[in-house]
Amino acid sequence: MSIPVNCPECGATNKVNDSLAGRRVRCPECGTAVHVPELEINQTPPPIPVADPVDAIPVEAIAVEAIPVEAMPVEAMPVEPVASGTRGSTAAPATASPATAIPVPPPPDDDDDEPIHKRKKRDEEELDMTPMVDVTFLLLIFFMVTAAFSLQKSIEMPRQQTDAPSTTVVEEEEEEKEMVEVQVDEAGTFLVLATDWQEETPGKQNLITTLKRAKQDGANVRLVIKVQEQCKLQFLVDAMDAGTIAGYTETQVTQVEEFD
Repeated sequence: MSIPVNCPECGATNKVNDSLAGRRVRCPECGTAVHVPELEINQTPPPIPVADPVDAIPVEAIAVEAIPVEAMPVEAMPVEPVASGTRGSTAAPATASPATAIPVPPPPDDDDDEPIHKRKKRDEEELDMTPMVDVTFLLLIFFMVTAAFSLQKSIEMPRQQTDAPSTTVVEEEEEEKEMVEVQVDEAGTFLVLATDWQEETPGKQNLITTLKRAKQDGANVRLVIKVQEQCKLQFLVDAMDAGTIAGYTETQVTQVEEFD
């Protein structure tokens, strides 16, 4: 479909495509820009065709015979008022219905009842004593090792005594025994003091040799061990063992603060 366009300059009439409606085109004769008018669309709807009138068809009336209906008598049922929880409300009428029998369960048999066991209380948790016993033994060992052993000022070895009467004649004057002295200091050093000489002896084996040599000077010799207060018990035990091995039958132990 084309739209006619008139040029206002040269008066030529040209036709353009309807897709260019509302735009400006140039006139092919004079080159003037000409506005293309809008395409007018007829919006009037087409007329609706009217159908031919249909001839009315007469309908005959059909006679209906009336059937008589007998009235059934209805008994009047008593209506009981229903109690309402709210004030001012009217009770709705209700028809009475025959009550249905509800079966009542038989009473329980006492013989079938089982005794109800009370819930036992939760056993209290027992305390594990094993760690405490271990700690006790450790403390006992600790105190035994670190305890300071007290020494008596003088320990004299008792002689063998019997109840049988003695057959030997008691001498009026008993010979005085010679004495070998062993001094034990804090460091565990042994100093042997004999009648005519003295010698410092380190170690238990050397002390045994020195005590044997001191005993050869006299047969009847007494061993005197002097120990400082801060000396370890092991050093005293070594000195006593050395005297017993060397052949000393009489041993005396004395604790002193300092040696002369």
